[in-house]
Amino acid sequence: MRGTKALFTAALSAIVLTVTTVGAAALPAVAVAHQARAAASGACRTATGPFTVSGTQVLGHGGRPFISYGITVPGLQVLNWAASGQLDQEKIAAVAHDWCANTVRLQLNQNNLLGLSGTGYNQAYMAAIRSEVSAAEHDHLVVVLNDNTEFSYPGQQARQRGPVPGTELFWKDLASLYGNDPQVIFDLFNEPRTADPGMPLDQVWQLWLNGGSFDGVTYPFGMAALASYVRTTLGARNLFWIEGPDMSTSFAGMVSNGAQLPVSNVVYAVHHPQAPNDQASWDADFGYLVNGGIAPVVDGEWTNYEPAPTSGPATPPTSCWTDASTAVPAYFQYLASHGIGLNAYQLQPGYLIKSYANMAGPTTISAQSWSCAANSESQPGQGAGSLLMAWFRQQNS
Repeated sequence: MRGTKALFTAALSAIVLTVTTVGAAALPAVAVAHQARAAASGACRTATGPFTVSGTQVLGHGGRPFISYGITVPGLQVLNWAASGQLDQEKIAAVAHDWCANTVRLQLNQNNLLGLSGTGYNQAYMAAIRSEVSAAEHDHLVVVLNDNTEFSYPGQQARQRGPVPGTELFWKDLASLYGNDPQVIFDLFNEPRTADPGMPLDQVWQLWLNGGSFDGVTYPFGMAALASYVRTTLGARNLFWIEGPDMSTSFAGMVSNGAQLPVSNVVYAVHHPQAPNDQASWDADFGYLVNGGIAPVVDGEWTNYEPAPTSGPATPPTSCWTDASTAVPAYFQYLASHGIGLNAYQLQPGYLIKSYANMAGPTTISAQSWSCAANSESQPGQGAGSLLMAWFRQQNS
């Protein structure tokens, strides 16, 4: 079902960076996008679970290597989640058929289901989760369910930077539905944030692993207890994606500080790697896990786009690499040569697509005018969508 790492690398070398500036253009109607989606669907290969870890590889049905390449759909993570239902369904279909991905990552929020107290239960929200999972599985996608606590309530990000008792209750509800679903992966906690600048690395990893007090809040358990609870107590057979501390930008120091999780079938999920954008940095941040035969890795959330103009100070986001025109193709080649998958964020105009009216219309990096200055005269449609779509199709072939 998948080619070898050498095939990935060879295929990737054929991707040519488009350097023409993207201008405003008329976009086809939604019906045209649907036609293109249907026409493409027969050409996209899929992956089938159950998924297990063998060394630094993930194996699917029949022992076939599984490398995840997909896109995050985040509508269910926000307070006004009900307004995102139709758009999420459109995105899921586009991920499967227009982008030829094999995975969709659905960002959920434990507080939308249980409330901030962790004692409620929103049946309508659970029905929305089931609807999106059903749609994704109907399109033969692998479904990653992610628990995100960032966006639902004012001030929530400051209060819930790591797993809390409500996190266990959330996964108890999800595991009762999907704990034996071979097509579902559990991404247990989105971007833990229990770290401050200058905190010693051993303290960062022990707080992440075992819990403790941080910023005036006590986290009674860490990622080790959460993963063990979902795996052992709840009996979930799913593959786990585990994100690291400090928003999962790096796994440097995890093994040397004894923080590797004591549970089976774990993939470590890095997010938005930081500059410098070169092989040495990627090796140090997460590639060493593969190079050393320690564990499999996936880039669970990544994107590159030029920020929109603003009157405020120029503060480039981490999702804009100043050297994107050369660094993005190099990064894709690095991932392919290491057998590391990639899930991008998200089908939003300016990020990966130009318009919701045509989710098959990707953004394009212009080498001549690319800029990460937040107050720059940004070009419309400047993002890594074209490169990502080409990489997905090469992986799929």
